[in-house]
Amino acid sequence: MALFTDGAGNDLEDLVAYDSTVLEMARQEGIDLGVKLDLAWEELGIELRRFLILAGRGDLELRNICVTKPLEKCHAFRSLALAYWDAAHRQRSDRFGERAREWERQAAWAWTALLDTGIGIVERPVDKAGRPVVELAPMEMPAATYWVRIAWVDEGGQEGAASEAVIVNVGENQGLVVMPGAAPAGISGWHVYLGFEAEALRRQNSAPIPIGQSWRQSSAGLLEGPRPSEGQAPDYYLRRGGLLFQEGNEGFGIASLLLRG
Repeated sequence: MALFTDGAGNDLEDLVAYDSTVLEMARQEGIDLGVKLDLAWEELGIELRRFLILAGRGDLELRNICVTKPLEKCHAFRSLALAYWDAAHRQRSDRFGERAREWERQAAWAWTALLDTGIGIVERPVDKAGRPVVELAPMEMPAATYWVRIAWVDEGGQEGAASEAVIVNVGENQGLVVMPGAAPAGISGWHVYLGFEAEALRRQNSAPIPIGQSWRQSSAGLLEGPRPSEGQAPDYYLRRGGLLFQEGNEGFGIASLLLRG
């Protein structure tokens, strides 16, 4: 799972999956849905931070929180509510106002579900990597188009979410040299993923590549390694009422005492 600070949980395609008319409405009313997605994510961050403090876990940060399905839904529904409230105020339309109120009800349901089922917490978060730098070098390789992603790995072997893809068109007798950007604190290495299609990327290194080293493509062809990581699974869930429970424990059994506060 991605971390909260890796970026917003939904995009425009996700909003359309919930409301097939929202793009047309936004076009007609001059509403920037990307801004609404960002504002809803910012609002959720404020609410999550308040929850952590009230739960007595002010030591945790937003980057300790995993983006679970309830959190994704809460973000989508809040974004749609913001969009329809904007349209309602522009047009003074009861029709848009009712749509906004319905999405607010859905957002409230998702928020309650999130607090009742638990907010996923990662104790040692590994940030999503930024896009790598990809250069071309002389190699005996056929022409091809590659998708390239990378992911950070910490000293304990935990892997963060893979970066957004870089698409590179490579001519004949050329190959790739991949380099990451500056590594965050606590990162000891990185993985590189390569493929001819966006959904067919595979890891090309058997062990984490040390920080400061680049990766050079081999003329032997692509390896069939693991697929890119979607990020870390929660170490535990923090539920309303201050209960902690381990992921995978049947019945969500309590894994520690009630938190103070």
